[in-house]
Amino acid sequence: MNGLSTRFLILLLIGLWFSSVALAEISLGDQTFSLRGFGTLGGPYNFDGQAGFIRNNSQPEGARGDGVGWDIDSRLGLQLDWKPREDFSGALQLVSRYRYDGSFTPDVTLAFLKYAFDPDLEMRVGRIGIDFNFQADSRDAGYTYLWVRPPVEYFGQSFMSHGDGFDLTATHELGEGILQGKLYAGQASETVPTAAGNEYELDGSALVGGYLQYQRLNWQFRIGYRVFQLENETPADPLLTLVQDTGVPDAIAFAQKARIAGKRFNLFDIGVAYDQGPLQSQLFIKRFSSESITFPDYISGFWSVGYRIGSWTPYLVYSRIKSEQDSYATGLPDIPPFDALNARVIQALSPYQFDQQTFSLGVRHDFARNADFKLQLDFIRNDRLPSALWTDSDPDWDGRATVLSATLDFVF
Repeated sequence: MNGLSTRFLILLLIGLWFSSVALAEISLGDQTFSLRGFGTLGGPYNFDGQAGFIRNNSQPEGARGDGVGWDIDSRLGLQLDWKPREDFSGALQLVSRYRYDGSFTPDVTLAFLKYAFDPDLEMRVGRIGIDFNFQADSRDAGYTYLWVRPPVEYFGQSFMSHGDGFDLTATHELGEGILQGKLYAGQASETVPTAAGNEYELDGSALVGGYLQYQRLNWQFRIGYRVFQLENETPADPLLTLVQDTGVPDAIAFAQKARIAGKRFNLFDIGVAYDQGPLQSQLFIKRFSSESITFPDYISGFWSVGYRIGSWTPYLVYSRIKSEQDSYATGLPDIPPFDALNARVIQALSPYQFDQQTFSLGVRHDFARNADFKLQLDFIRNDRLPSALWTDSDPDWDGRATVLSATLDFVF
């Protein structure tokens, strides 16, 4: 895997310079613009060189033990906020990170206008982030969460990080706490690499969802649901066409079940967080269900706990993902001339069956008001190979890996 590109290093240095001069606000007449940003420098070292460790399914190559995988976690984001009046505002965010095409070309990750009907009801229209935890609606701002990266088993197969559409957020005092609800709808606009090395366009895929969140004293509870419908067919579709063209009834049924265009996929998640004094903890569980056997149903979750001692916060994380389907049956007999086709289809689809768990030990050091240093050691066990959670794994890899990561996060 290539190291950080020169272009990204220049962007990162610019971000660090902004952080050092603490640029906060620019006023132009009666319109106020504010420039903010965030960044991460660092990455994993994979002690096992038999498979590429990735952060999520947007990355085409992983760290394989030939040096620090700087590309995996390093990123830089800049956000321009505009607030001409109290009830109306807008935001534009650009993020440079390791993309599906191997580049660090900046993406527009946020571009919305927001209107507050009253202090308890607001709407955003445009490109909006899809909420993923209690702290933020972006997986890119490493400073906002405790770990080096969001747990791979829970967030690594999240298809979408933002959508083009709208959301509506309402808050209401309930008892001794605050109840918040959000509804959102839109379309995806991203590209992700596939396990076979192709690219898949999410453009036109519809997304609808929402959540309820309740915060009372030191506790937060959330329940969420989203459904998305993919617009485009999988790159494996030519293989499925060959299976269907055999005319075998079971094979025809298999091909229809394996196609993904027009199919619906559901995500249901529930989470709880506790934060009091030096102690902070989170527990999330997610169930993914699918109308296509290409992406089998699975359950994933993670639990993390950290305890702050001065400027240091040691933490533990356990995360797990397990599919509910163990194998594929194409409906064709495993004899010539069908055996070669069966093998190709199973090779294309089997990476999306998951059984992986990770136990992580880490520490976060908040050495400055707007910067931290993190060190994390991951012990990973994968019992279903090959896996879309890894890239370019060797045929004889046993699925065990130890990964050491170090990152520097900052915001300004």
